Amino acid sequence: MIFTANKNPEDLNKLYESLIKQLPNIIFQIRVNSQKQIAVDFLSKPIEFLNEFSINEFLEDSYKLSNYKIYEPDLKFFLDSYEKAITSNEKWEIDFRLLMPESGYKWIRIDATPKKNDNDEVVFYGLISDVTVVKEQEIRLKVADERYHFAVQASDRGVWDWDLITNKVYYSSESMKILELTESDLVAAPEEWDERVHPDDREEYYGNIDLHFNNKIPFYETCHRVLCNGKYKWILDRGKVIERDDDDKPLRIVGTHTDISAQKEKEIELAKMLEIVNMQNNKLLNFAHIVSHNLRTHSGNIKSLLDLHQEGLLSNKDAFSNIQIVSDELFSTIENLNDLVSIYTEKESNMQTLKVSGFIDKVLDVLQEAIKLKGIQVLNYVPNTVDVFCVPSYLESIMLNLITNAIKYSDPTKDQSKIIFTTDVNDDFVVLNVKDNGLGIDIEKHKDAIFGLYKTFHRNNDARGVGLYLTKNQIENMGGKIEVESTISFGTTFKIYFKKG
Repeated sequence: MIFTANKNPEDLNKLYESLIKQLPNIIFQIRVNSQKQIAVDFLSKPIEFLNEFSINEFLEDSYKLSNYKIYEPDLKFFLDSYEKAITSNEKWEIDFRLLMPESGYKWIRIDATPKKNDNDEVVFYGLISDVTVVKEQEIRLKVADERYHFAVQASDRGVWDWDLITNKVYYSSESMKILELTESDLVAAPEEWDERVHPDDREEYYGNIDLHFNNKIPFYETCHRVLCNGKYKWILDRGKVIERDDDDKPLRIVGTHTDISAQKEKEIELAKMLEIVNMQNNKLLNFAHIVSHNLRTHSGNIKSLLDLHQEGLLSNKDAFSNIQIVSDELFSTIENLNDLVSIYTEKESNMQTLKVSGFIDKVLDVLQEAIKLKGIQVLNYVPNTVDVFCVPSYLESIMLNLITNAIKYSDPTKDQSKIIFTTDVNDDFVVLNVKDNGLGIDIEKHKDAIFGLYKTFHRNNDARGVGLYLTKNQIENMGGKIEVESTISFGTTFKIYFKKG
């Protein structure tokens, strides 16, 4: 019974009893005397709600019953906490297991507050709850969490968790290890992370995230570079939205980082090797075509001349004169082929650190008469401090071909023809700019043939179409490249990318 000092105690008691019956827990009051004997003053409902646990058993000897019914591994913990609550008068909170005769173990929670009365007894006021379902769920979650952490630790993946509501990101220890971060420089906000993504990779990175955020793909996955401790590292980044609001807006996304730098470096190296192999194959096929076509042409001309001579259609003098012309052309062709062979066989060990300006001046001295004849103004703005890593004979040949072309294709209608040399320096290359204001080339029409063998774009009698082909091959053989910008009647600029010296 519940007693009250109100004017209508019977009605209030009925109300309280009705409300208490709706509670899933048991409200209790017990007294513990100095001999540790327990007296139950109040139970809000029969304790049979725990199943198989008789109220009579409990009242006969609750302390003995506790020893008998409590799961053995929990018994010491239960008794210690009980004794501590009695002696210290501190709140008693405990979860433990009771052994039931039929159904096995149940998880029980006691939450009680002790207080001493005038008889030196400890009075406990509290709740008894059946928390079996909750505890089993907790255990399952704990096991799942342990398995998950074990799987993460056993793998090479780092885990991250982005809360879009707070705009905060959590990184696991493995993720921080991959990103080479410490607690002091932890990337918290996504904006800080975005700054670390390589600029060339951001478009694809953001594009995949947007596709997933808009439910176009079930998850996103990108391979991109991230700035880690001052250097870029390749990672595989996967993510998936695990929570959305009623409007399908993402609220939370989790994912993983995997360090794929070693794999990516191998892929890049393999791609470079394949590129070199394909380039060499193309050069070999081109070389074979040149040899086949040119030698067959010259040998065919010689045979035709001999046939005409044998048939009496060509005099000895004319036959000899024509064979001499074909022979000279054949010799020129063989020289060209020798130049090509020298490019393919020149070793990287011949590469040296060279001053570009000095080689420009050297070639200008060789061609000074031709430059004076055309009245060309030459401006060399390349500093003497600019060095490139290059094969000396290649650098001289490249300068000779480019300057000769600028002289050969100067525009006679202009008041002053010019050749201007400048340089730019970036992270990997020294870029030599050779600019003229000559006749220019129709880039749209000839862009695929500018560096082809025997390709000419003007009607000069001495044009052979070999110089630019040799120049391109020489530059590429040294790990560089060449680009061209040109406009008819305005001139041409060649950009040659040399390795830094």
